[in-house]
Amino acid sequence: MDGAVHGVPADRDPQTGRFKRGNNARDARLIKIMAKAEELRREYFPCGGESVMDGNRLMLAARHYVIAESCRDPIVSQRSVRVAEYLLSKLKREEEPLPSLKELGLL
Repeated sequence: MDGAVHGVPADRDPQTGRFKRGNNARDARLIKIMAKAEELRREYFPCGGESVMDGNRLMLAARHYVIAESCRDPIVSQRSVRVAEYLLSKLKREEEPLPSLKELGLL
């Protein structure tokens, strides 16, 4: 591990590779989860408008994706990805309605 967490430096000692005082593996994992959740939020709701339930589903999906990225067991990794995809399939995006035939000038 190079000490970078999705572009955010994790404070590590360059000689030993251990975390510096005040930083730990839990904080690094939370940074990864928050970065992934923000990435998913921008992808699924670029203009905002998500409900509280959608935000919770995004956060839980981000946690599952981080587990899948860091897990060594392929079965657990695959299950985490499937659960994350299931949670993301439940999101309700507000899409613009299709134009009517009158608006298109066909009637």
